[in-house]
Amino acid sequence: MKKAFTLIELLVVIAIIAILAAILFPVFAQAKAAAKRTAMLSNTKQTILSAIMYESDNDDVLPLITAWGSVGVNNGAYVYFNNQGCYPWTQLIQPYSKNIDILTDPSAPLGSTSPAGFNAQAYKLFGPQMGMNPYLAQSAAADLKSPRNGTAISRPADIVLFSSKYSTSEAKSNVFYGGWWFGANSYFITLSVDPPDCSTNALYCAQGWGDNTFYGGTSGQKELNNVEAAGAWTGGASLRGRLQTTCGLADGHAKSMAPGALAQGMTYNSAKGANGIPTQQSTAVTVSDFTVEHYYGNQ
Repeated sequence: MKKAFTLIELLVVIAIIAILAAILFPVFAQAKAAAKRTAMLSNTKQTILSAIMYESDNDDVLPLITAWGSVGVNNGAYVYFNNQGCYPWTQLIQPYSKNIDILTDPSAPLGSTSPAGFNAQAYKLFGPQMGMNPYLAQSAAADLKSPRNGTAISRPADIVLFSSKYSTSEAKSNVFYGGWWFGANSYFITLSVDPPDCSTNALYCAQGWGDNTFYGGTSGQKELNNVEAAGAWTGGASLRGRLQTTCGLADGHAKSMAPGALAQGMTYNSAKGANGIPTQQSTAVTVSDFTVEHYYGNQ
């Protein structure tokens, strides 16, 4: 007569399997998250190299966040506003990257889908999960049609050109084809991320760091619904990688940086109140040391 497993033996085996699963599943989840962070780092690296190649072919001039064609002229743009063609920076570097999907963050929620009848490719270009630093993409004199020269950037190994940003599906307004712009010949906020400082430069800025900002806070626009990982208090720069932002630096390398490191040289204070929202007002964040900050690149 064959001896069968007893109930106790079966329960022991099941308990062992449950213990192994409890140990291994978190490890698998961590490995998956790490793989996504690595993929985003690679995407950022490819994007920054594409921008540098664009710069090399365009007389050392960086791409604009949003370039505009002549009124009434068909200049090959995917989207026209008031009969004027509009080129996002994502389209300007596309001939070098040849891949729209590198503009996505594998750790981020999927972006909003393009409505029926609209160009899905254009929507991806206008709603990337990577944003450009406006202080490098436009001139320091607030001339929104005059981008910076790459060789004019001091300390390029320290200066942020791109960083990971929120997904369009996380935004309260869920705008289509960009949004939150300042009129013809300006740029779309949804194509950029804010530096910590917004008060000492004449460029348009959403004042995204700290409380009462465009992206979050107790009484601001709260565009990102106070979701810290999406960038509600860090200018739209997402914090998906262990509360760090994936950044592409002006010299061509990419790395992850914590908000405190990104705000080096600023008066930024990361302290939060009991409600989990920063206590510092966005207008109080100013540049205190230009020799170590990560956005202007002036000296």
